[in-house]
Amino acid sequence: MVVIHLHELGLWESFCRQVTVVVPSIVVHESRFYIDSATGERVTIDLEAQVLAGDIQEASATLQEMAEFRRQFDVVMVENLHDGEIESLTLLSLGRVVDCVLCSADRAAVKALALVGMKDKGISLERAFHQLGMPGAGRLESQYSEERFAQWVAEALVDRMQGRGLVRRPF
Repeated sequence: MVVIHLHELGLWESFCRQVTVVVPSIVVHESRFYIDSATGERVTIDLEAQVLAGDIQEASATLQEMAEFRRQFDVVMVENLHDGEIESLTLLSLGRVVDCVLCSADRAAVKALALVGMKDKGISLERAFHQLGMPGAGRLESQYSEERFAQWVAEALVDRMQGRGLVRRPF
């Protein structure tokens, strides 16, 4: 998860100062901690406090809206999408979040974005770092790279042409 990875890198606050960060309500209310990979210690995250302080924004979709969005995908794709990702994708598809892109390092989320024709509404963390002039892109794991993001988009476009990923063929 990008939110946790930015915390691990010590770059979350800097990132939030440079862009308007909109977090789906599921993530705001479920992301409470992460385990520091270097020390093994539990580190607390309080996204709710950051929303209240105005440091980040929270956006939410209804369960009905999320269920409707989810119905577009086949069983394999749905099983690989987490609720926070479904909420993010739903919000983007409804136009509920304006001038926002999904910054994700999750293969299923990126593929879902491309399958429904919204690949331009996604961005890799590496690209976001470069666009913001932030240091740290060299410390990112491969799933945060622009190369991996483009690979997943390409896979989704092939899947779409071959009738995989969506419930109905797009043609």
